[in-house]
This record gives sequence, C-alpha cells and structure tokens, in this order.
Amino acid sequence: MKQVQKGFTLIELMIVVAIIGILAAVALPAYQNYMIKSRLSEVTAALDANKAAVASNFAENLTWPIASAIPGVPANALYIKTLTYNPGTGTTAGGSLVATIQAIGNTKVDTHMLALFGTGQTDGTIKWTCGTAKAVTDVSAQNDTALFPFIPATCQF
Repeated sequence: MKQVQKGFTLIELMIVVAIIGILAAVALPAYQNYMIKSRLSEVTAALDANKAAVASNFAENLTWPIASAIPGVPANALYIKTLTYNPGTGTTAGGSLVATIQAIGNTKVDTHMLALFGTGQTDGTIKWTCGTAKAVTDVSAQNDTALFPFIPATCQF
C-alpha cells in the first residue's frame, strides 16, 4: 500500500513566509505615509475653518480682521501645536494662517508648518494658496521640502 503525503514540505512553508515578508516590507511604508497624510488632513481642515472666518470679515470690511477675531486651534485638534494668524495690512496686502504640526508620528514632519497664504482683492475676496512655511510669521510660501510627500491633495501646489 502506497502512503499519500499530507501537508506541506518545509521548503513550501519557507517560500510562503518569504512572500509574506516581502509584502509586509512593501506595505508598511506605504501605510505609514497614508497615516501621515490622513493626520495632515486635520491640519488643513483647521486652516480652512480659520480661512472662512478671515474671508467673511474681509468681505464685510475690506480689511484683514484682528487676530482675536480668528478662532485659532480647535479644542479637539490632535495634530496642531499652534495656529498663527498674520493679518495683512491694507486691502491688497498678503496675510497668512500658519499651523505648526505636532504628534504626527514622523520626526521629519513634526514641528514643520503648513500654511494658507492669502492676498486681498479689491472686490472683497481673498485669493488663497496653500503651501509650507518655515516660520510662523511667513506671509508667502516657503519651500519646506520635508512636507512635500505628505501634503494632502486639497493642499497640493
């Protein structure tokens, strides 16, 4: 009587383990980048909320609002250390909203700054551009390349 082999051989099991290891090595960095991007979405949402307050005041008065009129960091924000508003002077000067990032989970991204830069228009609107900042007082985009791979699609420039 012939005995039928049951189960897998050692080499077959080793091949399966190697394939799983390769897939994990590829998937883990991609997942980490995805998590950083999703956390930066909170930062852009907070910037958008403050942008609405600035734009509303600018439309009514044709001047940049004072800093105390801007909501600032939301109470439930996990990934924003500070949110700085730099009002423009006059009607057409530029102003900015600069968010300092914290606790994202990547030391290359933590403490960097994502910002909205606005230029007042004479018709009462503000033309906004999204970018990176190197100081909380920046009123024009700076090239902070550490954030480039992680900037959400809503803020890509």
